Amino acid sequence: MKDFEELTPSPEEEEEARARAQARRRAAAKEKKLRRSRKRWRTFIVIYSIVFLLLGAAGCYVLYQYSAAYEASLPEHVMDAFMAETTPEQWEEYICRGAGIDVSSFENAEELVREYYDAAVRGKPLSYRRDLQASGSDRTVYVVRGGGMELCTVTLVPKGRNAAGFGRQLWQLGEVASRFTLDRLESVTLEIDAPADSTIYVNGKALGAEYLTGEQAPVPDLTELESRFDSQPSFVRYRVEDLYGEITVTDDAGRTLAPERDEQSGVIHYVGRADTVYSFTVRAPENVTVSVNGAQLLRSDASREEYGVLAGLDAYTHGQAYQTLTYAFDGLYTQPSISAVGADGRELTPLVNERGELFFFPAQDDALAAQVQQWAEEFFTRYIDYTGKAYNGGRHEALLGRILPGTALYSYIRDSRDAMIWASATEVHYDELTFADFYPVGEDCFTCTIRYKGDFAATAWHESYTYEMQNAYELAFVRIDDIWYAAAMSAVAG
Repeated sequence: MKDFEELTPSPEEEEEARARAQARRRAAAKEKKLRRSRKRWRTFIVIYSIVFLLLGAAGCYVLYQYSAAYEASLPEHVMDAFMAETTPEQWEEYICRGAGIDVSSFENAEELVREYYDAAVRGKPLSYRRDLQASGSDRTVYVVRGGGMELCTVTLVPKGRNAAGFGRQLWQLGEVASRFTLDRLESVTLEIDAPADSTIYVNGKALGAEYLTGEQAPVPDLTELESRFDSQPSFVRYRVEDLYGEITVTDDAGRTLAPERDEQSGVIHYVGRADTVYSFTVRAPENVTVSVNGAQLLRSDASREEYGVLAGLDAYTHGQAYQTLTYAFDGLYTQPSISAVGADGRELTPLVNERGELFFFPAQDDALAAQVQQWAEEFFTRYIDYTGKAYNGGRHEALLGRILPGTALYSYIRDSRDAMIWASATEVHYDELTFADFYPVGEDCFTCTIRYKGDFAATAWHESYTYEMQNAYELAFVRIDDIWYAAAMSAVAG
């Protein structure tokens, strides 16, 4: 019994046991609840992770697609492809063909642009940059550069709408516009001085009146005499601006004019030359005043001084012989207008020979002419008679009878008979016969001129022919015992 009683728990023990059992039950329930909570959390975590992964994957896909669309919508790719695929020949056409260059009519714009392109751009690397100011939502503009200058613009335009997706565009080539200019090519200005009646050509094209400046340009190499004229000759001046290429200036004779650059102004000067220049030769006594275009000729202007028909006649001129001065000038740009006045102020009329040379003689002394003209006429009649009928000896002696012995004229006539005797009979009909310019050189000497124009009929053996002769002579006569003898005779024209 005792043992049974020992095995039976006491109420306290039972209470304690129940408390422990209840505590275990509560712990088990709590553990069970905790396990259920953890299981739900794990489930949530798994589901959340799956959802997050799905959303991340979708986001990455969308981001990838957007990145692809963004990359595809970058216009630089199109521009890079355009730069790589365009050939040098195509670049030349893009740049040169559309170049809006304004040049003068003396140059070919296309040729000039291509020459400049060859020199400044060909073979040089090309680059581009985006022109932000010119670009917009409907276009993207790039500026292509090469050789240190802007060459053209390339405009890209959208290809449809939203072609890349995500609101982004795909791009395609729109247009290529040239920006090629001659800004870096130095332009030059020409000034061309030339005679007013000449035609000047620049690169083969004649200059018109619109290029005249209205200035009077000095004539180069102007003679000292011409600088004394009342009116100075001058050239007109042409001015041509904004020329860039090679320049050739020619005149109407086909001569190429040489350029001369003014380093200060940069202007290139050309000077033409006159196709027509003038010359003259004048012979006049020293006491005759000769003027050319208002400029009086000075003794220092004379190229020769001589006594002419008065040479060797000192015994008869008694120191009053005058010298004849010869003036000869050429290379004049102004047509000479020549006049002369004698010592008494009277205007003189020149005798002009077949070469255009002018001969002035002293002003005639009419009183002297009245006294001595018969002697000049008698001498000349015997002279013509002798030259036409020299075979008649009497004519030879008759002529010598009116020539001063010991002079060159006397010797010439005396020794001429053997040659002149072969002359045939000649008949003369004068259209003009003038005895003029009688001028006293002291009391025993005078000078004069004989001018004639006549028809000569001659017979030489069995042939007959006629001819016209025009001639002029200057003569000097001296007086011995009241008889006037021819002392000198010089052909002036003929």
